[in-house]
Amino acid sequence: MNLSRCLRLGSVEETIDLSKLDPSFKYEIAGTPEGRTLFCCYQCGTCSSSCPLSEMFDIKPHLVIRMTQLGMREEVLSCKTIWLCATCFNCVERCPQKCELSSVMFAIKNLASKEKGVPPGLRALVQNIYNLGRSAEVSDFEEEDRANLKLPKTPGVDVEAIRRILDRTGMNRLLEGGAR
Repeated sequence: MNLSRCLRLGSVEETIDLSKLDPSFKYEIAGTPEGRTLFCCYQCGTCSSSCPLSEMFDIKPHLVIRMTQLGMREEVLSCKTIWLCATCFNCVERCPQKCELSSVMFAIKNLASKEKGVPPGLRALVQNIYNLGRSAEVSDFEEEDRANLKLPKTPGVDVEAIRRILDRTGMNRLLEGGAR
């Protein structure tokens, strides 16, 4: 007997193979401090309609929550939405059920980074922070602009202190992960 169920994902209807669901996935996420409000969501869609980046996502935020609740581990951990969330907290402020979606996304990202690795762009950002102490190198052109605006030179950064923090928090491990 082929067990399947239809789920509407935005404007697309998808058939879910129930044998591929991971019933423990929702508990794994909800069992973290960040994911503790996962089960508060009743799919009103307020988070998705409040999100300034919602149109950029491959899966709308409320659907990421629903798919997590259903146990769609592979789809959730592989989606781009979790990495694009700007953590602006619009969703959290407007949720009638007080689901802390931004925090739940952190729980999902933490698991995805362990199981799938992190996207190359994020690894490049961490590499810059590790090497330069900031997300991007300050160019001579930018320094010239600052001088024209009568601003002081860009302050120096204690790169070694930042490296110690990244090493201590484990963020440096993002540099070792394979490509997604």
